[in-house]
Amino acid sequence: AIEADFTAFANSTDSNKAKYGEALSLIEQAYVASDATEKGANFLSEVGIRGTDVILFTYRANRTIEQLLSEEDADKKAELIARLQASAAEHFKNYNAALDEEQFAKLFAKYQADVDASQHPSFFAHVNKKYKGDFAKFAAKMYEKSFFTDEARFNAFILAPNAKKLSKDLAAMSAGSIVQSYFSMGAVTAESDAMLGKGNRLFVDGLRKMDPDKVYYPNANSTMRTTYGTVGDYVPADAVEYDYVTTLEGVIEKYIPGDHEFDLPQGFIDLYDAKDYGQYADKNGDLIINFIHNTDITGGNSGSPVINAKGHLIGTAFDGNWEAMSGDIAFEPELQRTISCDIRYVLFIVDKYAGATHLIEEMDLVKAE
Repeated sequence: AIEADFTAFANSTDSNKAKYGEALSLIEQAYVASDATEKGANFLSEVGIRGTDVILFTYRANRTIEQLLSEEDADKKAELIARLQASAAEHFKNYNAALDEEQFAKLFAKYQADVDASQHPSFFAHVNKKYKGDFAKFAAKMYEKSFFTDEARFNAFILAPNAKKLSKDLAAMSAGSIVQSYFSMGAVTAESDAMLGKGNRLFVDGLRKMDPDKVYYPNANSTMRTTYGTVGDYVPADAVEYDYVTTLEGVIEKYIPGDHEFDLPQGFIDLYDAKDYGQYADKNGDLIINFIHNTDITGGNSGSPVINAKGHLIGTAFDGNWEAMSGDIAFEPELQRTISCDIRYVLFIVDKYAGATHLIEEMDLVKAE
């Protein structure tokens, strides 16, 4: 309906037609053009660049290694080596090569199966020719031999870098191929992106001219966004009511020893058993964990500060209730709630559990009157 109204507006005068006549056509052409590359672009980004740890580490390290290979000054070489060693130490401290290898094999096998061959990174041809398309065999060889999958091999290599050996390294070959494809794909999609951008600008401008009295949300990109409301319970269904706070009692009720989600450290349990909540207990002696309030929340809000009417930080938002999932489309204040972690629980963890009292001493804590 809105497209029909817009088309009628665009055709209503010669000047409107000259300015807005191509808007919807540009948007349609952009989406048609992107259909052919969207899957490949997503696989390239989510599997190629972000899917495994080895690719991004290899690409970044390789750029510094190329500098090292061409550098003649001894002091600058030493500086580059130190930088590479520090980068490797950070990367490998939590690196699980076996898991990374398994992910690489499965993700890239799916990449080859699901994406048109015209959009495959060039190293796929090597896998198909030498390993008969078996990414598991390719990955096994790469993770066994590459300088970039083992800290000891990496550090030994950068002390005596060799361009010929680097060119034959399977991780270096894979990473270089993927990044090259990534930038090539960007060039392919740039035209449709520009077309979509122009079409959207004309469409929005035309909508505002078509209905000048309508109030539109401003473009809030790169600005601070706020939402306001009150703390309170809610009733999602008949005879069902959710209180506006949860306490440490609920954490203990969910405790399952050894479970990866619901296990608890003994020190935490000891504090609960002793009811050693310090200054963070409420007036009833309970430790509040979370609270809910009828403010808006959306993706990316986790960690947003929750501030009371006096400007005091009282919690951090991290989720919405089930009924809040439709809030981006239509907000229902009687049902939708933001779930926030009570700042007293955060301080309890920092102070009583972690023992970082020195951090508490740097803060100004405001007590409820």
